[in-house]
Amino acid sequence: MDSPFQLAQQMAQLDLEQRQALLMIASGAPMATCLDALTEAVGRLAPGTRACVLLTNHDRSEMAGGYSSHFPPSFSESVRGLPIGEALIGTCGTAIYAGEPVTCADVENSSQWSPAWRRLCLENGIRACHSHPAQGHGSRAVGSFFLCLGEAREPNAWERRVAEFGALATVIVVERERAAAHLRKELDSLARLQALSAELVGPGQFELLLKKILAAAADISGTDKGNIQIWDPDKRSLRIVVHQGLGERLVAHFLEDGWDASCGEAARNIQRLVVPDVLELEALRGTVGLEIVVEDGIRAIQCTPLLSRDGRLLGMLNNHYRQPGGPSPDALRYIDLLARQAAELIERHQSESELAKERQHKDEFLAMLAHELRNPLAPMRNMLEVQRRSRGNWQQVMEANEVMERQLQQLVRLVDDLLDVNRINRGKLELRMENVAVEDAVRQAVEMCRPALDARGHQLQLTLPSQPVAVNGDSARLTQILGNLLTNAAKYTAPGGLIQLQVESSGPRVLITVQDNGSGIPQDQLDHIFEMFSQVDRSLERSQGGLGIGLMLVKRLVEMHGGSVQAHSEGLGRGSRFCVALPQAELETPPLPLPLAPRDSIPRRVLIADDNADAAMSLATILKMEGHHVQTACSGAQALSQGQVLQPEVVLLDIGMPDMNGLEVCRRMRQLPWGRAITIIALTGLGQQEDRRQSEEAGFDAHLVKPVNIKLLTDMLSTLPMQKLMASFGTGM
Repeated sequence: MDSPFQLAQQMAQLDLEQRQALLMIASGAPMATCLDALTEAVGRLAPGTRACVLLTNHDRSEMAGGYSSHFPPSFSESVRGLPIGEALIGTCGTAIYAGEPVTCADVENSSQWSPAWRRLCLENGIRACHSHPAQGHGSRAVGSFFLCLGEAREPNAWERRVAEFGALATVIVVERERAAAHLRKELDSLARLQALSAELVGPGQFELLLKKILAAAADISGTDKGNIQIWDPDKRSLRIVVHQGLGERLVAHFLEDGWDASCGEAARNIQRLVVPDVLELEALRGTVGLEIVVEDGIRAIQCTPLLSRDGRLLGMLNNHYRQPGGPSPDALRYIDLLARQAAELIERHQSESELAKERQHKDEFLAMLAHELRNPLAPMRNMLEVQRRSRGNWQQVMEANEVMERQLQQLVRLVDDLLDVNRINRGKLELRMENVAVEDAVRQAVEMCRPALDARGHQLQLTLPSQPVAVNGDSARLTQILGNLLTNAAKYTAPGGLIQLQVESSGPRVLITVQDNGSGIPQDQLDHIFEMFSQVDRSLERSQGGLGIGLMLVKRLVEMHGGSVQAHSEGLGRGSRFCVALPQAELETPPLPLPLAPRDSIPRRVLIADDNADAAMSLATILKMEGHHVQTACSGAQALSQGQVLQPEVVLLDIGMPDMNGLEVCRRMRQLPWGRAITIIALTGLGQQEDRRQSEEAGFDAHLVKPVNIKLLTDMLSTLPMQKLMASFGTGM
């Protein structure tokens, strides 16, 4: 037994060695230098002993080698890579596994340990040993301090104390090294994320940037395998767009709608899924998919959803691992950051693609609009020349007039469609709901489309129910729906074709079908036929023209009536069928029509105020031919001064005049004695609901949109005095 004096000396020496070890560790000396110095210090503290530090890997599954100033490198290398549970590791492996010191007092004669381990010890002059686990954070052993004796005996208390010191110092060195390595990895990862962020801001290639994000996620999480999928909301499926480290057979098998047991589940739940071992997945068990996954060397998977800023699923970031377990919590933190970058890249790419598509549609539409507007202008100009050259040939004049009227109607229809699209998109289109007999809407639509049907020699078959049916809707808009469908059928059916319109009552709904035997619709375009500016490339497209908004108006108007519309076609050259379903209503008995007011043939005093001299002059000429006394004014001020002299019964007033707009002119007229009781009609190109509201508030009696329907205007002049007609007139044509 050591004397108190010897014990005090030993403790002082231990304290000195501890301070020196801590100073070396704190100075940042390499781990190998620190551990070699530690084994030397143990030799000084316990003369006649030798020491070795044996370390484990991060998950304590196997030995990672060792350090010693007393043994050759071959000693520690002989146990590198061996599983912790192997008997060859002897007392060190047992101490690590059990978490407590283990002693072997007689290596040569002990039957407890494997012959291979005893042989290794005896070859290196070890007759007895004591292993103390180096337990770090959370009592997890990072290795074992191996104290070796040259004779067979039990280590004394001091030697055990020295081994404990060696184990504690080993923990400090290893955890410092691992913390530094972790910090370096964190800094490297952050630097990589920063570099990626800088790249993503620029205009780089989409798939190349996705590959860089995938590579970073793989490196950070300790694998070389992975893929990024993009979600298709229309098909409701995932599709691999970039991948790395995956075999061709695996990619081909899981290219689309694959990984249902992992990626698909994570996508449905919009929540990350980590599969520690694919062999445990019930959904894959016994499938070809599992066979392919195992063949590719995959045992674990992580699937992270890629979400837009408003929470929509954009895709998945997936990594695959060769060993069971999956990524660490630290790796998942960085995967989350990379997933955010991938989501922003995908969202930006999709937005840019949509914008590019919209720009293309806009350019195509503007080109088509210019084409369609010029088409009616050409024959109108030609017919004006015919009239100039007719030299009293009234037959030619009448034919020219008919042509110009048809082309003018086409121009008005184009403008009206554009205005309707604008109103719908702005939510400004209002329906005037009433009980409407479907047969009446059909008759009006056929009458509207008759010139187009007759011009191409089409045969129209109508099939109406034996009993009248009704819907609650806007009569004019229902006529527009059916008219657009008939016009579409006439346009895309070769001359002499058959067009069928059928109405039937089906329980709570009225079904209206318009079918033709024309050019048909490709299957891949059926889902897009009702989109804005949609143009199907059909054989008659170029010859018949169109802005691509008629069917879009049909769909939106039908939906505003609480109904639905669908397109059907067997393909090009096999005709088309459009089916409209509307809620059925009870058919009301129409009220008896009011007797028409007798036409008053007394000429009216009319003042036309319009800064467009040609428009004012041409309308004045027509009204004079009707027998009215007409004067024109080219400004608001002139209208007020001429009105004072003329004392008109009716004023046709343009709103958009430059010096004083028509609203202000009307307000001033209403303040003058001669203007309080007269009829003032807005005659303008402004036809929005807000325009009508403003004209009514200014004091107008009616609001007509240019070009005006002459018959409507002359009938209005014949039925004075007038009531307010603001809600009664649409476009004026």
